Amino acid sequence: MFGQYYLLPLTLLLIILYTLTYFLYTDGTITKRTYKLIWLIILIVSSLIVSIVGIILEYYINNQIFPIDSTLIFWHVEAGIIATLSGIFHIHIYWKKIKNVFL
Repeated sequence: MFGQYYLLPLTLLLIILYTLTYFLYTDGTITKRTYKLIWLIILIVSSLIVSIVGIILEYYINNQIFPIDSTLIFWHVEAGIIATLSGIFHIHIYWKKIKNVFL
């Protein structure tokens, strides 16, 4: 029904990018602030895309506009993959603070 999603390529690309930025941060090439800012921007932008496209899809469903554009669903899923992975990276970045709150 829907097109193929790029879960594995996106996951590998984001893991490579995260590892690269992490090593650049630990090496001192980029500052801790820049490292955190890169991943915070990726998280915010991908979450905004998921939210906006989700609202558009909800509008289509509530107003019974069929067929729903599969391009919107594709980008909703792809941005969701990026948001999920960058959220996991965000937890890794702030693990000490998170651990202090819950443990």
